[in-house]
Amino acid sequence: MANTKTPSRDTSVDTGIVRLNVNLNAETAAALRKIADERDISFTEAVRRAISVYDFIDSETRNGRRVQTTDSDRSNVRELIWM
Repeated sequence: MANTKTPSRDTSVDTGIVRLNVNLNAETAAALRKIADERDISFTEAVRRAISVYDFIDSETRNGRRVQTTDSDRSNVRELIWM
């Protein structure tokens, strides 16, 4: 019988590499390609970075912190509302 565990629940993959296949809609795929192209990185690296950013923002907001962006002189502050 095939292993039906997802990588996030399979503790045997904690220190190894996990190969994933994902389906993206055209808009998301284009955004990923743009990120990779603009930074001269692979799709894999773009996904790694996106997951790291998501994890950071999620952790910060779960701990009651606010995530904001500002322009260079801090005259325009915008807060990210995480759902």
